[in-house]
Amino acid sequence: MATLTLNVRFTAKAGRESELREVLQNMIEPTVAEEGCLAYELYLHPTDPSKAVLLEEWVDADALARHFETPHLEACAAALDELLVEPFQLRRFTEI
Repeated sequence: MATLTLNVRFTAKAGRESELREVLQNMIEPTVAEEGCLAYELYLHPTDPSKAVLLEEWVDADALARHFETPHLEACAAALDELLVEPFQLRRFTEI
C-alpha cells in the first residue's frame, strides 16, 4: 500500500505570523509520536512570514484519520480559526 502525503498551506492574518508559527511548531512533537506518522515537517516561506506549509507523510488513510481525532489537532484547529486569513488548504498525494 502506498503512503499518504499531505501538503497543508497556511496564511496568517497580519500581525499573527509568530502565533501561527508557534501553534504549528507545537504540533510537531505530539504528531511525530503518533503511530503511523512517517514525517511531519514545518516550512516557512523565505520572504513572506505570513505563509507556512506542513508536509506530512502517513502510512495510510487510517493513520491520518486517527490523527484528525487527536486532542492536539483539535486544539490547533481551534487556534487556527483566529489566526488565518482563509481556511488552510490541504492536498493529499499518494506515491505512483
